[in-house]
Amino acid sequence: MIPTIEGAMKAEHGDVYHQTIDRFLDAKTVKALSKIRPWRGILQIALEYLAIAGAIILCETYWHPLLYIVAVIWIGSRQGGLAVMMHESTHYRLLPNRKWNDWVGDVFAAWPIFLTVYSYRHNHWAHHRRPNTPEDPDWRRKENHAHFEFPKSGLHMIFITLKYWLGIYAIKMVSDINQAVKIPAKQKYLRLLFYAGVVTASIIFDFWLGLLIYWIVPLFTYFMWIIYVRGVAEHHGGIEDHDDLLGKTRHIEANFLERIFIAPNHIYVHIGHHLYPSVPFYNMRELQRLLMLNPDYARRAHVTKGYVGLVKELLAADSKTSRTTLEPADAAPQR
Repeated sequence: MIPTIEGAMKAEHGDVYHQTIDRFLDAKTVKALSKIRPWRGILQIALEYLAIAGAIILCETYWHPLLYIVAVIWIGSRQGGLAVMMHESTHYRLLPNRKWNDWVGDVFAAWPIFLTVYSYRHNHWAHHRRPNTPEDPDWRRKENHAHFEFPKSGLHMIFITLKYWLGIYAIKMVSDINQAVKIPAKQKYLRLLFYAGVVTASIIFDFWLGLLIYWIVPLFTYFMWIIYVRGVAEHHGGIEDHDDLLGKTRHIEANFLERIFIAPNHIYVHIGHHLYPSVPFYNMRELQRLLMLNPDYARRAHVTKGYVGLVKELLAADSKTSRTTLEPADAAPQR
């Protein structure tokens, strides 16, 4: 039996998976790709924190305002990596034991970025069931928001970017997300205890200023921006009303720097994720490679060459006409 999130959705919510989805891979292949390797997810979380710690040490040792800006960008991107690990936990792809999956996902990924696995799962599974419809909470939150209406001028997009980088939208974004779903009381109090413990420790051990400038500032600026960029990339910019799931979901063929600073841990493989949400992040590139070998998928999938290509689509009057067309062999990511 293939371990799919669709089955989990049905079991958890008594709901059906409304979206009719074509299948491009055989059951044996999907089962192999869906195998969870617990050490890999834990290692990735540890690597994200080590990368953050390294940036802090480097910036404190060789302090310079420009170096600090680079550190903010780097740390924000690594917080983005933690958000992906929260996403893994949301789909029960982090650890086989669901209880431990959720606790590790909360304590080490979701809570530090002011989210919870519980609330994110509630919204995200609904998004998977009916993407880009009124039943999709993400869609309802964004459909009348000016930031997600395209095309825009280049100047307008620069202006929005600067406002994200200055942290102007941060508090409202955090507030909106946390108010979207009522969290169970036990989890709510444990989460508050977690924050109280971190703040208390920062005062006792005198690292409260470091917590502010090396965690809160990146989180409220660069991190929020990449979440916005990825939200646009995945379902907006002229593809919203497409009838085909492969057309109203965008796969970004990200380059090396984009994978580090905008879309870490293979989160850019988004069409594949909608088709096979049971596949963990470390198998996503292989999933995309195999999908692109299928001529029907390669013909129908909305594949965009990099985030520069995304900007070109967003500037165009109709992104369907500016879409990058890739042959299967060219589009397949290398392992």
